[in-house]
Amino acid sequence: MSDPFSDLYWAEEFQVTQADLDRIAAHIFETGQAYDLTALARRVVRGRLRHGPESSTPARPAWAEDASVRLWDPAGKWKVGDHAIVAVGFTRGDHTIHEPYVAEVVAVGVRKVRVQVDALGESKTFLTSAGDEDRQKWRQLVQDLVEARRGTRDVDTQVEYVFLEHGERVVSQILEAVRVDGRFVRLAGRWFLHELAVPPTEEQLTGLAWAMALLEEPQLTADLVLSVEPRPAEGDPGLFGLYLAMRDRPDLFENADPGQRPRWVLAGPPPDTRASSRAAYDPETYEVLCLPGEPMSPQAIRRLWDFGLLKAVL
Repeated sequence: MSDPFSDLYWAEEFQVTQADLDRIAAHIFETGQAYDLTALARRVVRGRLRHGPESSTPARPAWAEDASVRLWDPAGKWKVGDHAIVAVGFTRGDHTIHEPYVAEVVAVGVRKVRVQVDALGESKTFLTSAGDEDRQKWRQLVQDLVEARRGTRDVDTQVEYVFLEHGERVVSQILEAVRVDGRFVRLAGRWFLHELAVPPTEEQLTGLAWAMALLEEPQLTADLVLSVEPRPAEGDPGLFGLYLAMRDRPDLFENADPGQRPRWVLAGPPPDTRASSRAAYDPETYEVLCLPGEPMSPQAIRRLWDFGLLKAVL
């Protein structure tokens, strides 16, 4: 097997193994934290460079020929949910340096694409163009970055080289491997372990549903954690536990945005009951549905929900 510092190894021989996934799972378990795809890929690549080729069982018998993570191309066809390896520029003194990150496309416009770089916790906008000149400028930038890192024996710099030169093959395998391994769950670009997620109680979910009845706009899972009483488990165990619980209750919670970056709205009226602060009547029959300070019946809550009046009486 080739030296992992060689192009031949990364271009033809590298495979994600079951041992790689076991080590990722163990690291998440030890730290109790979720990790983005950039961090996971860097960890696997760094491990190969430090410890040599991995000979354990491949995570999958065969890998898709089409890369699920592509090197950014301003002339490429992009859609929301695509993954790209982008070179992000940083100003250091009087010059600019570029570092490669995995990003997810979150918006596509006429002449630009917005991506979320989860490792940085921020979004970046890249211009698109079908013109050869713009495409050549980008390719030249990437090639210059590759050549500046070629042949280095510094592990961190070599990791960047692998991302830029072989990332489509390497990072795509890592993404596909964690996607199909049932131990892992993804939320907003970060990966965690199912077994570490701490779900909220039914009472906590009920309270959250009533809190959401007062909201104007769809909310991210991380923002809704603040509305759970009592507070869920701290950190990622509570966050991912809440996400999994909401995902498993389509009767109550609905994702307003397709994909793995959910923004939640209520799918139906909250369960249980609450006292109203205002009176309301059925606009069709003029029947009184609730009075100030009195608990609302489940039937009244359902009708207030159907008429779009529930928020007004809370």
